[in-house]
Amino acid sequence: MIKNNDMIGPNLIKLESVGSLVDVDIMEVYPCMKDDTPDWENPTPLTEVSDEWAFSLSESDKTLLEDLNLLERW
Repeated sequence: MIKNNDMIGPNLIKLESVGSLVDVDIMEVYPCMKDDTPDWENPTPLTEVSDEWAFSLSESDKTLLEDLNLLERW
């Protein structure tokens, strides 16, 4: 279940374990800046993240992505 505090904006969720924000509409991953804003200049398609990034996801962040059906597309 997605909690309200998981959503940063209308389509961004924060993945604490990897220090990233994911735009759930376009499946782009952005590094999270210190002020919790996305680094818009460094997007990575969710389908192209590194193995290190993927293996660093916490169980709760994996569950969040599964709840959004993003892992199936990944």
